[in-house]
Amino acid sequence: MALTTPDSREALAALLADATERGEQVRLLGGGTSSRRGWHREPDQIVSTAGLDRIVAHEPADLTVTVEGGVSVERLRATLAAAGQGWLQADDRPGATVGGLLATAASGRRRLRFGPIRDSVLEVVLVTGDGRLVSGGGKTVKGVAGFDIPRLAVGSLGTLGVIAEVTLKLWPRPRSAWFGAEGATTELAALAEVLRARIYAPGAIVLSHNRLDVELIGPDDDLVAPEGLAPSVEPPRPEWNATVEAGVPAIRLGQFTARLAESGLAFEALVGVGSVRVAVATVTDVETVRREAVALGGHAVVIDAEPGLRADPWGAPPAGLTVMRRLRQSFDPAGVLNPGVFMTDLAPTESPV
Repeated sequence: MALTTPDSREALAALLADATERGEQVRLLGGGTSSRRGWHREPDQIVSTAGLDRIVAHEPADLTVTVEGGVSVERLRATLAAAGQGWLQADDRPGATVGGLLATAASGRRRLRFGPIRDSVLEVVLVTGDGRLVSGGGKTVKGVAGFDIPRLAVGSLGTLGVIAEVTLKLWPRPRSAWFGAEGATTELAALAEVLRARIYAPGAIVLSHNRLDVELIGPDDDLVAPEGLAPSVEPPRPEWNATVEAGVPAIRLGQFTARLAESGLAFEALVGVGSVRVAVATVTDVETVRREAVALGGHAVVIDAEPGLRADPWGAPPAGLTVMRRLRQSFDPAGVLNPGVFMTDLAPTESPV
């Protein structure tokens, strides 16, 4: 299988136009940190974004940066840190690229304070499946005419096009401190809701099995342990062999985490957001997480696992699947991009299992 690394958006556009003409399916490769999702379908070629690795412009006074999609997140963070700034809405995923985080809509723990990663995108240049260069947004003020290209690109898993270049909204790097407590999951979930109501704009409230961690942001006088918590450090990023990402209404997060704890499943939940990542080891685990999430009005998707756990990566098709297919047809008419990664690859009458 061929691996190609175009070094410009024009070269990438030509490559995808040729793939569309030939009917060849292409798997996109950024940092490879999200490569174990969706169905496993063998592509005809792999296209790496490693050649699109330029930091185009950093405007510290405007709190913006323009980068190509293949720039590593570690490199971008180091560049921004030197100016006392950061891309605070993004997940801290080692080895990831900027384009990869955006394509997977990988918001970080600080979403409660700073919002989802899609809100950081001011402008994007997308190379569509048939080789067109499409741009949307603006470097200073968002503008929407027709498709909202930035918001469509974020979370599309590369099925609408390749993020060749993006302009991001930045934040000054804040002063912060972490505080934590241990105890029964149900009691900590209740404490988390009390703290969320009492604390003005916490950075993050992270609930895991028998553990609660809270980040406060502000001047030193505000970085004082809330009642029931003690000074701590940021909890380490979970390292699991397989992960399901679930979403439930934020008000029902306590119920959901209680059921996960009863099932003996490890998890990390973002209080106030409703996003939960769960460690799974068997198909039964996947089914358990999905059943409990759906019962509370949510959903669950396998985002990282061996093929054996991805026979049904998505669950029941959402109500908007028809619209998703129409969008894909507009941006990737021949369906050459990332085969099997997104639910739009389901045939109209096809079930994932």
